[in-house]
Amino acid sequence: MTKYPLLVHLVFHPASSNSRKLAIKVVEALNEDYLVQGLHIPTIFCIEDSEKPPQSQDLNQADNSFVIVFADDDMNNDDDWCDFVANLWEQCEHSNHCWIPFQLTENAWPLSPRLNAISFISAYSKSGKELKDYVIHRIVVGLCQYLHGDSVSIDSNAAPTKLFLSHTKMDFENEPHVVENLKKYFTMDQPIKTWFDSGDIPGGSNFAKKIEEGIEDASLLCVLTDNYASREWCRKEVLLAKKKQRPIVVIDALIKREVRSFPYLGNLPVIRWNNNPEDTIFLLLKETLMFLYNQRMLDKLKQAKDVIFTKPPELLTIIGFSSGTSIIYPDPPLGTEETQQLSSTGVNVSTPLQRISKNKSLKEKRIAISMSESTDITNYGFDLIHLVYAITELTRYLLIKGATIVYGGHLGDEGYTQKLIELVRTHNSLKGIDPVSRIENYIGWPIPFDKKLKSKYKFMANLIKASRPNDIDEKLSDDFKEEPSFFSDEKSPLHRYAWARGMTEMRKVETKATDARIVLGSTFGPTLKSQVNGSIIENWYKSRIPGVLEEVLLSIEANQPIFLIGAFGGVARLVIDIIEGKSRKEMTWDYQKKAPFAEEIRSIYESNNAWIDYPEMINQLRNKSITGVNRLLSEADHRELFYTKNVFRIVELIVKGLDRL
Repeated sequence: MTKYPLLVHLVFHPASSNSRKLAIKVVEALNEDYLVQGLHIPTIFCIEDSEKPPQSQDLNQADNSFVIVFADDDMNNDDDWCDFVANLWEQCEHSNHCWIPFQLTENAWPLSPRLNAISFISAYSKSGKELKDYVIHRIVVGLCQYLHGDSVSIDSNAAPTKLFLSHTKMDFENEPHVVENLKKYFTMDQPIKTWFDSGDIPGGSNFAKKIEEGIEDASLLCVLTDNYASREWCRKEVLLAKKKQRPIVVIDALIKREVRSFPYLGNLPVIRWNNNPEDTIFLLLKETLMFLYNQRMLDKLKQAKDVIFTKPPELLTIIGFSSGTSIIYPDPPLGTEETQQLSSTGVNVSTPLQRISKNKSLKEKRIAISMSESTDITNYGFDLIHLVYAITELTRYLLIKGATIVYGGHLGDEGYTQKLIELVRTHNSLKGIDPVSRIENYIGWPIPFDKKLKSKYKFMANLIKASRPNDIDEKLSDDFKEEPSFFSDEKSPLHRYAWARGMTEMRKVETKATDARIVLGSTFGPTLKSQVNGSIIENWYKSRIPGVLEEVLLSIEANQPIFLIGAFGGVARLVIDIIEGKSRKEMTWDYQKKAPFAEEIRSIYESNNAWIDYPEMINQLRNKSITGVNRLLSEADHRELFYTKNVFRIVELIVKGLDRL
């Protein structure tokens, strides 16, 4: 099993909306766009089945867990949560895991007598953006220290990295005085307290040796001024840092122009100098964290003779390696224009994704994805942001193995379908990866067919319009035209029934066209739509039953393999529980009859002898059994897929099963 090298646990009281918002900001800061190079560090929340804390938090899901506690008044006033946090601290004290608490309100320390001697990071004097920036900055610093192998002390300002300041003395006295401002910043109470400045090398020293020693284990901050590229030692510092694969950030402090730019400052993050040293240092810290994390991640994925590059290779960095050398670097892969240049060296460069793509085992296979926002995702330690990251990563691997992704739903300007479009667009421009098939997006009647969207996504998605059900026509209502204008499903019970029939027909067509189905998350009941004059308006599904549940049942009828991912709750976990013999109130008419017009719609179905009640659905699921739902995996594999929260492992298990199609 592939464990995460690092997993960040964010612990907050479920009643604290401010702490939850802060936790989501941390997740966003540690996980950038999966389509570009950047930080991709997995995170998890605590289970929130109620306001009671979980019985335990599994810290061994990763080689190393980094536990972050947001202590506030909600937590401090709940003795159960205080004990839970103290237990987490004791777990970390006697392991290789790390525990960092933030005090967000004045009285939220020490939470428990067991923590009387433990300092918390004081953050209660800050709010809004200042609080968010401060917390994220301290977390990034702590993670750098932790992955570097240093002890992480709450009160310590120990440097998470040694900073090498590369600049030319010619511009030291000139505007915008970047070096001067940076050095003033370093003398303050900052987590980076040590730096190496080539201008400080004492006379009589071996200059070249001192420079090389300084860069050996440092992160390079390059101050690009008008005269920088003209200075020999500035250029040498950059070349040394690239050769040694050190983290580098360039500060653009140009005033007029460069006569000749230094070509080896390319392929690096650049920040425009804005008289704010903190922004610059934070970018360097994130680069350092990405460097440390990528080292650990690639070390788990490399093959025996691989050379690890924590950033994409370039001609400068692979010169000196013999022909046939194998280099592995982080996804996503470089574009065609760069890889063509690299191929002339005879060095083999690839990402984990490119290696998987060599086996196109899913070519011409259509894999349906059944997912949406999960009703009870917080009960399992996740939020919607985690679900989006997981489905993006899973879909990336399916596309790269040649699968055509099938998805039923509206192809709008938001949501999962847009992620799919961007994945297809990106992968079709990469060298070493065959173009992926267009996605297939099924649109059910009565959703109007958008010709503008079809034209826009002509080379990315194949939009397929399902026909109007045979039993729905203008005799029932003038609205029920074959190509209707939009009408609301809330207009009447009959309109709701027509919508449900349209969605069922669309799902039948989709199921018939696909080879397997993957299910994760999805709603099985009401979600909050809006608040009007203090009243809560709930948004329910528009089908006969929860839409993804209907897709599962249709796949079972068609003997189609179904992969059920339970980590994010929703319909996927509901089906898992039923198959395993557990009772769920959501699989009863008493629960589902609260949906709009439910009683009236049931009567219409019964009058057509087409109603299937929940006990019959339960029997249908249980009669299939665990392996009967999908014979491509063993029972042990299925149970792991049901419960693992490790996205890497989820991908491994699904790819393992689909390879047997």
